[in-house]
Order: sequence, then C-alpha cells, then structure tokens
Amino acid sequence: MPHIDEDKRREWLRALRRFKYGIKVRAKLGVLQTICEQVAAQRKGKQRWDAPQWDHDRWVTLLYTCIKDNQFPPELLEGFVKTAEVTFLNPRKQPTVEGTVEVVNEICREESKPLRQKFGVFL
Repeated sequence: MPHIDEDKRREWLRALRRFKYGIKVRAKLGVLQTICEQVAAQRKGKQRWDAPQWDHDRWVTLLYTCIKDNQFPPELLEGFVKTAEVTFLNPRKQPTVEGTVEVVNEICREESKPLRQKFGVFL
C-alpha cells in the first residue's frame, strides 16, 4: 500500500472541491448551456460523434492543470459536454447541463488515481 503525503492530499481535495464548485457556477451562469447547444449543432446529422479519451495522458494532464490552477478553458468544458451524452442507442438525446455536471464527477472519480499521482499525494 502506498504511503500518502497528507499535506498533498489536503491540497488535492481542496483544489478538487474548488474546481467542482467552479463547474457548478458555470452551469448556473449558462456557460455550459451555450456549449451544449454548440455541441448539439455540431453533431446534427452526423452518425459518429467524437469525445475525449480521458485516460490518455493529454487529457489527464489538462484536467490536472485545470484543477490545480482552477481554470476552465473552453477545450476542457467542450470535452466534458461531448462526454456527457456519448450514446448511439438514442441519437436524439442532446447534451444537457445536468449530464455535464454529472460526467465531471464521474471523470474526476475515474481518473482519481492518475490525478492524485500528479498532485504528489503518493510517496
């Protein structure tokens, strides 16, 4: 079992909490709704939709940097929206703000270990 640096762990949890709060603020301000509408327009009439592969180092690094610095670049927000409704079974389903906020929590949970390693939580 890896040893844990408690100070780094607290820093990670504080940054993650602040980041998730920032996502919810952007949802309330309508930023995510605008991106949802843009993604829906891009997908209209297409059979294949693109979405980020969150386990790739590029996306983990972007997510780590954004959580650490409490930043929300359009590329990241669009990636969350594109991930929120990736389904081919129901092509009429459009990305939603609620689904996007939920997928942010899922991604942070799924990528928790690599993110904590980047934060230096494990010794």
